[in-house]
Amino acid sequence: MEKESGLRKNTLGLFSLIFFVVAAASPLTGVVGGLPVAIAGGNSAGIATFYLLSCIILILFSIGFLAMSQYVKNSGAFYTYIRQGLGENWGSSASIIAILAYISIQIAIVAMLGFFSAQLIADQFSLAVPWWLCSITFLLITWCLSIKRVEVGGKILGILMLAEVGIVLLTDIVLLIKHGHHHSLQPFQPSVFLHGNLGISFIFTIAAFIGFETTAIYAEECKDPHKTIPRATICALLLITAFFCFTSWCLVQTYGAEQLISLARKEPENLILMITRDNVGQWAVTAMSILLISSLFAATVAFHNNISRYLFSMSRDGLIWQELCKIHPNNGTPHNASHLHSVIMLLLLIGLGAMNVDPMMHIFALGSAISTLCVLLLQLGVCAAVINFFRHQRHQRGAWSTFWAPLLSFFAMLFTILLVINNLPILVGGESMMTRVIPGVIAMCSVLGYLWSKRVALKRGCAQRN
Repeated sequence: MEKESGLRKNTLGLFSLIFFVVAAASPLTGVVGGLPVAIAGGNSAGIATFYLLSCIILILFSIGFLAMSQYVKNSGAFYTYIRQGLGENWGSSASIIAILAYISIQIAIVAMLGFFSAQLIADQFSLAVPWWLCSITFLLITWCLSIKRVEVGGKILGILMLAEVGIVLLTDIVLLIKHGHHHSLQPFQPSVFLHGNLGISFIFTIAAFIGFETTAIYAEECKDPHKTIPRATICALLLITAFFCFTSWCLVQTYGAEQLISLARKEPENLILMITRDNVGQWAVTAMSILLISSLFAATVAFHNNISRYLFSMSRDGLIWQELCKIHPNNGTPHNASHLHSVIMLLLLIGLGAMNVDPMMHIFALGSAISTLCVLLLQLGVCAAVINFFRHQRHQRGAWSTFWAPLLSFFAMLFTILLVINNLPILVGGESMMTRVIPGVIAMCSVLGYLWSKRVALKRGCAQRN
C-alpha cells in the first residue's frame, strides 16, 4: 500500500497518457460542435492552417513546460508549475483558476452529454427523458470509475477514442473519393487563411487542445515520467492537429469555401451529421450520434480525473481540507477528492435542471468560454513561471528552452487572451451581462486565491511560533 500522500506509481504508460489527452480534447465533439462554428464565423477556407498555427504555439509553450517537468513530480500540473516558478501565493491563485477552468468545462460537457443522450433516446425509443437526468446518470458512472485504478479509465477512453476518430476519418475518406478530383493546398496560402474573422478561427482551433497538459497531471502515476510525459505531450498535440487539420481540409476540398460557409451558417449543429448522411449514409449518422455520446463521456471521465488530482495536490500542499489528499488503500486513487467534487457536480446539475437552464445555449456556451479563458491565463502564468524558475535554478539547459521559447509563448498566449475577451459575445452566444462579468469574476478568483495563500502562510507561521 502507498503512503497517504502518494498516488499509485507506475500504473500509466505512454499510450494511456495519450488517450487521456486526446479523450479530453474530445475529437468528435470538436468536429461536430466546434468546427462548424469556426467555419461559419471565422475562416472556412483557411481553418486547417489555424489548427497548424495553434499547434505550433502550443509546441512552443511545451518546450519550456516540458523542460521544467524534469524538475516537477506532482499531480497539480499548471498549478504546481506556477507555484514552483512564481511562489506559493501565485500558485494558490493558479489553483483556483485551474479548478474554475476544469469544473466549468466538465459541467459544460456533462450538460452536452445529457442533451444529446436525451435526444438519442427520444429519436430511438420515443421517450422524453430530461437532459439533467441523463447527465446525472453518466456522472454517477464516472464517479465509480474514478475510484478504480486509473488505467481502467485509460483503457475505456482508448476504445471510445479510436471509435470516434474512426467514424470521422471514414467520412473524410469518402468525401475525398467522391468529390476530391483536384486536391489543392489553397487553404495553407497566406492570401486565403488571413481572410475572414481571424479571432474566431484562432479561438476555436486553440480551444480544441484544451486539456493537453493532462500528461503532467499524471506525473506521479506514470512509468518513467522523464521520457513518458514529453513523448505523450508532443504525440497528443500532433495527433489532435493531424485529425482536425485533415478533416477541415477535406471539407473545403469537397464543398469549397462559399458553399461550406453557407451550409455552416444555416445549421451549424447539424452540418457534420448532414454531410455524413449525404455521403456515407444514415447508418453512419446513427453511429456518429452514439459515438458523440461516448466521446463526451470519455471527456467527462478525463476531466473528472483531472479535477480530483488538482484537489489532491492542493490538499497535500495545505491549501484546502487535508482529508482530500488521502488515497484509496487498494486502488491508489484520490478517492476523497473524487467524492467531494462529484457531490458538487451533482448539486450543480440538480440546481440547473430545477431552474430549467438550457444545456446548450447557456450551460455549454458559458462553461466553454470560462474554461478557455482560464486555461489560457494559466498557460500565460506557466510561461512566466518557467522563465523565473530557470533564472534561479542551476541547470545545463540552453537559453532557447528556458527563456526564449517561454517568452515567445507568453506573448502568443497574451494575444490569444485578448482575442478571447474581444470575442466573448460570439463564444457565449450574444452580448449579455455575462460577457462583461466573466473576466472580472476570473480576476476576482485569482485575487482571492492569492489572499487565501497569504492567510494560510500566516496561520502556519503562527502555529510554528507557538
